[in-house]
Amino acid sequence: MENNIKKIRKKLNITQKQLARYLRISQQAVSYIESGNTNISSQRMIKICKYLNHSIVEVFPEMEIVNK
Repeated sequence: MENNIKKIRKKLNITQKQLARYLRISQQAVSYIESGNTNISSQRMIKICKYLNHSIVEVFPEMEIVNK
C-alpha cells in the first residue's frame, strides 16, 4: 500500500530502527512497509500513525479513497 511513512519519518528525524523498535518488528520489515510492497494490518497502521503523530490519511493517502 502506498504510504508516506519514509517522508514523514525523515522529516521528524526518526530512524527506521526507532520505528522498528516501537512496532516490535525488524528494521528490514519497516523498510519493506515503507516501500509499499506489502499490506499491513489496520492495527499496525494505527500504531505507525500514533508514533508519527499524523492522521491515517496523511500517512496512508489511499485510505481517503477507501473511506468515501
